[in-house]
Amino acid sequence: MKNIDFESLVHSEGKKIYNYLLKMLRNKEDAEDITQETFLAFYEKWETIAASSRKNYLFKTAYHRALNLIRSKKKKDPILLENTELLKAKQPPAKNPNNALVRKALSKLNAEEKTLIELQFYQKMSYKNIAKVFGTTTSAVDSKLVRAKKKLRDIIAKEKMQEKSEKFVL
Repeated sequence: MKNIDFESLVHSEGKKIYNYLLKMLRNKEDAEDITQETFLAFYEKWETIAASSRKNYLFKTAYHRALNLIRSKKKKDPILLENTELLKAKQPPAKNPNNALVRKALSKLNAEEKTLIELQFYQKMSYKNIAKVFGTTTSAVDSKLVRAKKKLRDIIAKEKMQEKSEKFVL
């Protein structure tokens, strides 16, 4: 029974975890590795995790493993992660120019802010579930999301102003 339940969870959540990690890490190989590590760690603890908490546990594990990887890479090569323009160049171009603008603005947020927005908008998680991932309260999630969204709006507004001024100069 454990293997069947685990396999169905891998099939239902595997792509979501991978896409979440890909957005966070911006590297296919790292996202694949961390996805595998997440599911291996999850499998080892399967018996101790309540069925209702399994999806949250997966995202929390993925988040922490990705942060550990980012920290280890920063120690080895701080320039690698600061130069997001080179990392973004590996991604396919967006069909909608607003998508590119949002991706560019998201890249300017810190890891926690990006993760909060990713979990709420792209993974459609509730504040309660996001709070479980972060090990905090729903009110803390709410206030952090308000700040992250405001910061994102400000960055997008600045980017749009900059684009307009560049077009005007040309």
